[in-house]
Amino acid sequence: MTDRKLPSIELARLESARDPHHADADFAPRPAIDLSDSRRFEGILLRRSCAALFDFMIVAVISTVLWLANCVATVGTLGLVSLPAFVLAPVVIHLAMCTYLLAGMQGATFGMRAFGIRVVNVEGRPMDHVQAFLTTAMFFATVPIFLPALAVGFFTQRSRLLHDIVVGTVVLRSNPG
Repeated sequence: MTDRKLPSIELARLESARDPHHADADFAPRPAIDLSDSRRFEGILLRRSCAALFDFMIVAVISTVLWLANCVATVGTLGLVSLPAFVLAPVVIHLAMCTYLLAGMQGATFGMRAFGIRVVNVEGRPMDHVQAFLTTAMFFATVPIFLPALAVGFFTQRSRLLHDIVVGTVVLRSNPG
């Protein structure tokens, strides 16, 4: 019997792979935003309200287009999918759109981008998809009590609303000043 020696592969150390020009450098955590700058929170409530209305208009346009397609499908299905699709489509579209965009690179929906605001976690870092979904879902949970939930922002530090406090997010201006 002969002794076999297994082939060995020399592995590089992980520390040497942290080259900034390396392809994995894109996945390094981004630096946190300084949340102590009070200019980042000036006029946030008005900007948030306008951004939310802007996002609702975008969802309304998308839902209207889908509703027209649903009208055609209603004839084909004898009306079986008409009511559920009409009621659920705007909510599902809004949840999916906001979750995807809030967890993205810019951390803002289309309305937030238009009004120069973004959402980060309480540490000043971008949100993950779970936190973005919870933020959007909590926003929809507070829509029926919108005025009291908006009034919370007048009395909290950094103008945070009820769902921001529960989920652990902060809305701030993208470029203060």
